Amino acid sequence: MAFNKNRILAVGAVSLIFAGFLFWWIAGDHLPAVISERLPGADNRPKQVERPDSVIIGQFFDTLGKFDEVAPGEWPRFRGAYFDNINRDSTPLAESWDPTGPPIIWKVSLGEGYSGPAVKNGRVYLLDYNERRKTDVLRCFSLKSGTELWRRWYYVDLKRNHGYSRTVPAVTDKYLVSIGPRSHVMCLDPLTGRLIWTLDMEKKFGIRGKEKGRITPDFYTGQCPLIDNNIAVLAPGGKALMIGVDCYCGKILWMTPNPDSLRMSHGSIIPMVIHGKRMYVYNAIGGVCGVSADGADIGNLLWKTSEWSPVTTAASPLQLSNNEIAVFGSYGAGGAKIKINFDGTSFSAQMIEKHKAPDGLSSDQQTPVITGGFIRTVMPENAGALKKQLVCYSESDLLKPVWTSGKDARFGRGLGPYIVSGNKLYLLDDDANLFLFKLEGSNASLISKCRIIEGIEAWGPMAIAGKYLIMRDSRNLVCLDIGKK
Repeated sequence: MAFNKNRILAVGAVSLIFAGFLFWWIAGDHLPAVISERLPGADNRPKQVERPDSVIIGQFFDTLGKFDEVAPGEWPRFRGAYFDNINRDSTPLAESWDPTGPPIIWKVSLGEGYSGPAVKNGRVYLLDYNERRKTDVLRCFSLKSGTELWRRWYYVDLKRNHGYSRTVPAVTDKYLVSIGPRSHVMCLDPLTGRLIWTLDMEKKFGIRGKEKGRITPDFYTGQCPLIDNNIAVLAPGGKALMIGVDCYCGKILWMTPNPDSLRMSHGSIIPMVIHGKRMYVYNAIGGVCGVSADGADIGNLLWKTSEWSPVTTAASPLQLSNNEIAVFGSYGAGGAKIKINFDGTSFSAQMIEKHKAPDGLSSDQQTPVITGGFIRTVMPENAGALKKQLVCYSESDLLKPVWTSGKDARFGRGLGPYIVSGNKLYLLDDDANLFLFKLEGSNASLISKCRIIEGIEAWGPMAIAGKYLIMRDSRNLVCLDIGKK
């Protein structure tokens, strides 16, 4: 009892003291407190530099390392030389690995993102984002050693939105083209990094005050540039559905009108030959279209359909046999098969079938790959019983799989990349576990698997150049030696 009484007295005394202090503070006119000016540097923060409102694309250049030697092999753009994600190089590659996996030749740190590499003439090109400096950075590395040779960069203030950079540059012997997260385009000399021209697609083609005239998608630009016959082919949306830019001087050579206000998706333009006509096929937000890729009518819209129009799409269109294409949507939208018809005068698009993710061939992020009449993909996490499995479909039937990896063989969230070389398929899951499969008809047999790095969100497209496989997670670029010993 005595203890409780003393405790009550102590609490009361503290309360009285606090109340008295509060009365003194208010009565003494201590509000507001005196505010002293904060002088630059007093809080030990770095000096703040005034930056212009407009982005000066490609403004800065750093020469860093010395080039060593050209290592053979190339992967010149998104999905490789033939836009099919298949390596056709004759370099002998390892048939299997021990549990430690293929050796890491070099590794470099990156800003958070999912952009992929392009490789040409012994150099690796990657668009990066420096979070500390708030800059887009096009970086050039030696394929053999990983030595960084140069950087071309510019200020652009971005907020993190599932990382930053998402695109793969396109490179030829003469030109290198990149698209930044906010649709800023650069064309450079691929050896020296000399800036040839730039294009701000947001400024040039955006329609102010109109939601459908906005250029950059919510999660930043995912469209990879295309260089075709020294013309950069881009799909801005807004005022232009598609454009062709002369890589030599930056002049816009042709522009496809956009009366239906189709918008830029996260997918990329894929050249196809359908009914003997070469065309650029693009799955935009709002519809799928084909634009003439050569001849007197280059840049003209050949066909369009709005029957397939998911809210978001990241995978690019896939050419099938019989003048058909497959298209995909994200977040459970699934896929569809579209037939392109030609009556001798004009083209038209006919929807053959469409399905939700649990009901047929689907992909949330990566574009499926076709080998020997079979389509392979990793199903998204909302695909029902097949979620996150490696699956195989026949080109003729996108609804019923002919092979699956099974419920005990799932791969991350179904967002990691995969690439084919010969009869081998390389698959990377979210955590940077690399799997090697042997392909036999519709089947895929697991040969080897290993943990490359302690990775996270390893979603960026991979590249194979000669004996090297280049992969990344959200923060690291890694080059592996997958050559035959």
